[in-house]
Amino acid sequence: MKSILELIEKKNQEYAQLPFFQYMEDETIDPRQRLAFAPVITPLAMEFSELCKRVLRDEPTTNYIQDMVNVHTHEEHFHWQWLLEDMEKMGIDYPMRFSDAVRFIWSEHTKVSRSMFPLFERYTHGAHPIIKLVAIEVSEVTANVFFRSTMSAALQLQELVEAEFRYFGMRHNHIENTHTLHTPASLQVMAEIEVPEEIYQQILEFIDVAFEYFTDLINEFHAYITTHSCQEPFARVYQSERSLNPV
Repeated sequence: MKSILELIEKKNQEYAQLPFFQYMEDETIDPRQRLAFAPVITPLAMEFSELCKRVLRDEPTTNYIQDMVNVHTHEEHFHWQWLLEDMEKMGIDYPMRFSDAVRFIWSEHTKVSRSMFPLFERYTHGAHPIIKLVAIEVSEVTANVFFRSTMSAALQLQELVEAEFRYFGMRHNHIENTHTLHTPASLQVMAEIEVPEEIYQQILEFIDVAFEYFTDLINEFHAYITTHSCQEPFARVYQSERSLNPV
């Protein structure tokens, strides 16, 4: 497994160079604007919770690798609640018609965000626990890069509104870095796992597909924050989607 973890790290370093992360580092940009993509990440946050509960978790188990997966799914599945809290504190938890909410969730702006579950399920449903573990590891390392990038804007907003941003701020970043799966003991166990030859190529294929997905996802966020104002993040969405699909 050591070579697989090294491959994941190599791809993660490339992922960290995407333009979105450079944008997030620019503290001259209004922190609300830097986090204006928050509505777009919502489908992903909800889907990852479902993936943990319905696909990755398998209880009870006598397999120590599956047990590592199970522990992680219990640590992860509630984080979407923090996202909804942060959106309220940002002032973008607007009252809206149900049909408008549905139009946004299934709009072109969230096309990548809402496609994580079927993509990951294809590779992990009923799969060998090692494949599930690799899926979690790819998700974790990319999440670490992402939440490090949002922390600056979240901290700036915390000073403005005098409230903690748990999803985009230090709380989430700290938890991502202190999961049971990433303790020194667990990392050592992961590195020493022997990968059966019959699933090795499938793992390599999944890693390529997963990093392609997360790259597209981050580019989707970047496209949104560079074309939508934090003052009216849904305005253009309503106009374009309703004109194409009138009620």
